Amino acid sequence: MPNIQGWILLSQAITFLIAVAVVWKFAWKPLLQFIRDRQDKVKKTLDDAENTQKDIARLEADYRAKLAGMERKSNEIVASARQEAGRAKDEIVRSAQEETMALRKKAQEQLEHERRRLMAEMRSEIVGLSMSIAEKALAGPLPEKVQERKFQALLDEMKGERKPS
Repeated sequence: MPNIQGWILLSQAITFLIAVAVVWKFAWKPLLQFIRDRQDKVKKTLDDAENTQKDIARLEADYRAKLAGMERKSNEIVASARQEAGRAKDEIVRSAQEETMALRKKAQEQLEHERRRLMAEMRSEIVGLSMSIAEKALAGPLPEKVQERKFQALLDEMKGERKPS
């Protein structure tokens, strides 16, 4: 059996208790404080991370809302541009049609003027030929008053036969 001496056991117990008291006083309390500080720091870091996540989610929602707004606005701009282009096209077509109608009317007026000029020239030529034939047939010139009456009668006759266009 082991030989246990009481005074050594007692001194070892006292030394152990003193060591425990010293460790308790100088090491255990600071160790517990370090653990509490560390827990608080970790909790604060987790709370900050959670707040950051909420901020990120809020910013993402704002970004998506702004993006949707920009998309809607760009669609409105495109639609407006299309409408404006349609109006411009319609205006160009209308202007071209008006110009075409004006050119057509001017051409018709020019044709009518030319037709009248040619008709007058032709009448004058016909009258001259008719007078020439009449002079040859009568073997002499007709008096000027007679020529004028016949010329006027011929013109009136031609006007009466002409169909209005």
